Amino acid sequence: MGEGSGRSGRLVLHRRTVIAGAGVGVALTAGLVIRNQIRHPPTYYKARPDGRFRRLVLSWPTSNTLVFVVARARFFDRYNLDVVPIEGARTGRGTVADLRGGRCVGAVAPLLTWLDLFREGGLQARIVAGIQSGAFRLLLRRGVKVTRLDNVAGLRIAVTDQDMADRLFFSVMMRRKGIDPEGGVHWVIVPPDQVLDAARAGEIDAVAAHDPLAWQLLRGADSPFSELANSTTGHYGERTNLALGLSDAFLQSDPAAAVALVMALRAASDWIRAQPDQVATLLAGQIAGMGADELRAMLRHETLGISPVGADLRVQVAQYVDEMKLLGRMPDTVGSSAYARKICFNVLQAEAPGQYWSLPVGPT
Repeated sequence: MGEGSGRSGRLVLHRRTVIAGAGVGVALTAGLVIRNQIRHPPTYYKARPDGRFRRLVLSWPTSNTLVFVVARARFFDRYNLDVVPIEGARTGRGTVADLRGGRCVGAVAPLLTWLDLFREGGLQARIVAGIQSGAFRLLLRRGVKVTRLDNVAGLRIAVTDQDMADRLFFSVMMRRKGIDPEGGVHWVIVPPDQVLDAARAGEIDAVAAHDPLAWQLLRGADSPFSELANSTTGHYGERTNLALGLSDAFLQSDPAAAVALVMALRAASDWIRAQPDQVATLLAGQIAGMGADELRAMLRHETLGISPVGADLRVQVAQYVDEMKLLGRMPDTVGSSAYARKICFNVLQAEAPGQYWSLPVGPT
């Protein structure tokens, strides 16, 4: 949470000063240009961090901690942040539950999960940045006579948790192929440490998972799997999967902290893309017991440095909204672009600073 100073932060904006109302008491003064020179095209931001130290609590899914580990090792300090993760949440639904319960100021979850939870209502938060592209993989047990995604009807497909976004992602792909993802395949819940045994015993035909678990299942010694489909190529590989959402209350009370957090995470994402070998060395033994060589091989097969904000993020969210419509998890009457504008917020650009102080209570 916003622990440490106990005072509201300052957000610096280009050539304008706005005084927050309703007791927030945050001064917005003249700004500087921020330029990201690694992954993203040169972009002039109206907002910058104010240099104050902050201690923030985030909830991050333990099933995919790559960007967080890099940010904590190299970038949070540079932005005067001490970011503490809540322990234990394996899935995106778990992290967003932490946010909803007031146990953190922000949560990271797959965008498909965010959309599912926004649809359910009562979520007073905004998506502010993409964090990482997806590395979903549909692994087929060797010996199963299927060569194309079009032919998976009737298969027993394992997922490691009913709340994981792996199932949603491949459900979209199946729907596009004309397969009913609910009645056309058999989804089986299998804990991560039992997937290999279930495959070798012939109890499942396939598994839908994401890296690093999916990579370990595929590339481990005597693996019973081959890869049928993934999200690392084509237009899926250029889209973010994990996304950071911040509570409306946090955005209103300390927008400068939100700026620092988003910049630190984007810097980590860019560094992962620019220095994958150093990333592998840094993370050796820290992620699911993987060594540097295994991590290096995995990173070579992923799309790195995908962390959109602003209009780029909204376009991708609108695409995901369209896909949720395919699954019947979003009404067809919802305007995808308008909905994306409603649930996303660009803390770096902040062209309309008044939005910080008049955020509605969650999207409808």
